[in-house]
Amino acid sequence: MEESMNFNDVPFGWALCCLNECTKKADCLRYQMCCKVPDGVTRSVCVLPNVLKLSDCPHFHPMKVERVALGFRNIFAEVKEKHHARMRAEISRYLGGGGTFYRYRNGETPLLPEQQEWIKQLFARYGYTEEVVFDEYKDMYRFDE
Repeated sequence: MEESMNFNDVPFGWALCCLNECTKKADCLRYQMCCKVPDGVTRSVCVLPNVLKLSDCPHFHPMKVERVALGFRNIFAEVKEKHHARMRAEISRYLGGGGTFYRYRNGETPLLPEQQEWIKQLFARYGYTEEVVFDEYKDMYRFDE
């Protein structure tokens, strides 16, 4: 999936690694993303060379790809009016509140597989058996720590 590696997907403050001497660099997302830094970017949080003195790098991050969902503007279309406000409030609380909710809803922040599953389970708890379909899906590298 290297052709779809996009430096813009790297979260703010996520450490990159530029250590060519590292034996795990071919399989490390930190190193691979460092190789994708655009010309205009001149500084970043980074893994320091002292890590090479250790037997195992504590900052190694595997190149794990996951299917994320982008947006859910239409998932309430078939929801009964009596459930709509409560379900929306539960999703908003789960995702972190007002502004955060809208970033997820509008597809600005991707929904991880476990978040998608939580939302699907919420619909099931309210008795909705039809498939919950999000606006768009995309394969992305996972940047969590």
